[in-house]
Amino acid sequence: NRVEVLRGPQGTLFGSGSLSGTVRYITNQPDLESTSSAVELDGRTIDSGGSGGYAKAYFNSPIGDSSAMRIVAYYDDIPGWMDSHQPDGSLARNVNDGKRYGGRLAFRFEPTENLVITPRVVYQKVEFDGYNREDLYNILGNEFTTTRPMVSIGKNEQYTQFDEEFTDRFTLADLKIEYDFGKVNLTSITSYTDRELVAGRDAGALTSSITGGSIGLDEEVYTLDAPLDDFTEVDGWTQELRLDGGNETLAWVVGAFYSDFTRDYGQELLVSGFEDLTDIPTKGDLIAPKDGLYWSDLSYDFKQFAIFGEVTWAASDRLDLTGGLRYYDFDESRIQTFDGIFASPGTTTGDADANGFAPRFIADYAINEDVSINGQISKGFRLGGLNDPLNLPLCTPEDAETFGGNDNFGDEKLWNYELGLKSMFMNGRAMFNAAIFYQDIQDLQAVLLA
Repeated sequence: NRVEVLRGPQGTLFGSGSLSGTVRYITNQPDLESTSSAVELDGRTIDSGGSGGYAKAYFNSPIGDSSAMRIVAYYDDIPGWMDSHQPDGSLARNVNDGKRYGGRLAFRFEPTENLVITPRVVYQKVEFDGYNREDLYNILGNEFTTTRPMVSIGKNEQYTQFDEEFTDRFTLADLKIEYDFGKVNLTSITSYTDRELVAGRDAGALTSSITGGSIGLDEEVYTLDAPLDDFTEVDGWTQELRLDGGNETLAWVVGAFYSDFTRDYGQELLVSGFEDLTDIPTKGDLIAPKDGLYWSDLSYDFKQFAIFGEVTWAASDRLDLTGGLRYYDFDESRIQTFDGIFASPGTTTGDADANGFAPRFIADYAINEDVSINGQISKGFRLGGLNDPLNLPLCTPEDAETFGGNDNFGDEKLWNYELGLKSMFMNGRAMFNAAIFYQDIQDLQAVLLA
């Protein structure tokens, strides 16, 4: 139906992660009034790449007098443009092609004049045969580090020893219940999310830099296939309750939010044949199998509770004042297990928690019908959490000293102060807007790569 972009911070109503803003994706709702449908087809080609296209369709139909159904389906054939050199001298074309398909099924029930129930299920699956990675050089595709002929890697090209893959399966089920009490409206939104990602990459260049470069093993060892597989599974549910009401002078909303999510993540680096060629024991005491040079299993549990409220007062015909506040309480726990000769074997646990307030104050004054000024003071936040432990066997003493000792990271907090002007002139045919702002960020979150 539409996409709304709300400038941040939006922490009062939308919570963590809304420092810079919030994007709302609003889908079309089932229509009780009429039956309708549509089909959209598209074709495309990429210069020096592949070809593809997509098909979309929807169907909406009333079911009796007080309910309706809407179903949407789509299939997208995504062309690739990256070519991959192979050890036998061949060139695999368009390895980053893929497909995306899914659908949405929604119902709308209005059993009484005051009650609306809207259940919905969204499903999508994405599959790619490779990655948008351009290699300038590869340690396994040249005559200086192997006995193989030199490979000249050009634009939009890479070097791999086997096929890579990426899949992302996403399911969202939600239930929205709305009840009109007259002067007050109640809204309940319950949602369940399940997502699985598998990323299979050729880690031969990285692995050989260790097995060949650091350890000094023979070429027949460091040129073995080294697939690095990432597995991620996220599932959880959220519940939000809101009450809203008001009149021409005063509008308000209050609510409560709760979420409970788990995330399981693991990496597997299986270099088949490594132990037989080197006589180096590789089977770990914890989870790594034979030839499993690096193995990890990470489990996280996230819980968050929040209460929030916002009120807008029409102080006069020209002046609107808005005030809001959100309180949040967050808890995270983890269990991490690492194993293999490339890891620091062991199991660690950790916990992190945070709580705080996020207020917002807005004033909007209409100088006349065409010109208005506004001011805002608001606070946003991004939740902290737990860092992964350093892989100490692969760290230099300097790296361990520089990056160690940072088990947790705190909330990032931002205070935003702004003034804005909105105006229209030439009988509404022209518009001029301007804004000035100042932001104070504390505990900025940044990624450091050791």
